[in-house]
Amino acid sequence: MRRNQLTHDRQQYLVPAQGHPNALALVAPPTPRNIPDAAKYQGLFARAANALGQLQGVIQVLPNADMVTRTLARREAVTSSQIEGTQASLTELLAYEATQGADGLAADVKVTERYVAALALGLARIRAGGRAALDLPLIHDLHARLMEDAAGRFPIGAYRDTQVWIGPPGRIEDATFVPAPPEYLPACMEELRDSMLQYTQRDGEYGELSVLAQLAITHAQFETIHPYHDGNGRTGRLLMPLLLVATGHPPLYLSGSLLRARQAYYDALAAIQLRGEWGPWIRLLTSAIVESCEEAIAIARDLLALLNEWEQRVAGYRSDSAVRKLPRLLLGYPVINVRRAMELLDISQPAANAAINNLVKEGILEQVGIGRYDRLFRARDVLQRLDRAPGAPA
Repeated sequence: MRRNQLTHDRQQYLVPAQGHPNALALVAPPTPRNIPDAAKYQGLFARAANALGQLQGVIQVLPNADMVTRTLARREAVTSSQIEGTQASLTELLAYEATQGADGLAADVKVTERYVAALALGLARIRAGGRAALDLPLIHDLHARLMEDAAGRFPIGAYRDTQVWIGPPGRIEDATFVPAPPEYLPACMEELRDSMLQYTQRDGEYGELSVLAQLAITHAQFETIHPYHDGNGRTGRLLMPLLLVATGHPPLYLSGSLLRARQAYYDALAAIQLRGEWGPWIRLLTSAIVESCEEAIAIARDLLALLNEWEQRVAGYRSDSAVRKLPRLLLGYPVINVRRAMELLDISQPAANAAINNLVKEGILEQVGIGRYDRLFRARDVLQRLDRAPGAPA
């Protein structure tokens, strides 16, 4: 990385890149305690906060909220992984979860499933321990879970021990950004913990930093530090819903919006790293929050309308029958097999078979072959709704 890539105020944080005498690396400047020129973005943050409040209100009164949010979490895993170039689809992820086998599925499906596992780990820790659980050991554990399949190739759940860079793989001199050498990482991450992860208003500060401003700063600072050999983007995106949950908000999932604006997302983070320019990131993030809140509310309402339609179709079956109980679960498990139906409803194999066959007859499920699995069933209407982009016709 060359000096002329950075503004003058960033150049004081340049150090020699480890193992590359002709290259310089940027040690992340101290985490800002306020967004520079914050008054310019007050309206954007207010609009995003209002959207988040509306989402929270909907979720609090939403029937079957656990099923809807389960599916949205898996959608997040797919889109966050796709930002990094994976190809696994939501249907393939759900098929993998139902069968616990990857035969015939996209090679990336395991990578995507690790994101689901890491998100579940983080949410459980935060819900049990509150904001105090949002600490460096948790981040290491998230990374270890995400990168489980890379064990042995480079450190997982531990800071990288080599110099890395962002840009073409051949020459560090051609990099768009070179983060700090390994010896600086512990201090940088401890500073991020103390200033943002464990945020408290300091005496003498002007005003309290809003949760969404904390979100913006935390993600940008983590990506600037770039503490791991690989998986920094996914780990950093995990921190956003976890920080929201730690502050009493719903776990909003932003990766769909960021995937649709992937180059702008990369450019916005680079603007902070190289020039200390926060405007592009604030504009992108607040727009993504509004879009993601509106999308989550629309999906939730559409799925519940779909469930009401299904329940009318099966109204003629016994009220205590599996065929009456299974449709609600399909909102969270839209790809299912007999074994999963047995587990969810605690019923016998013949009863699960009968329920699924009846739902096929009613047009709620259809049998599909996914990978090497020919006894899978999908709720096509759910998957089509989840795959629909915001603003696309129904």
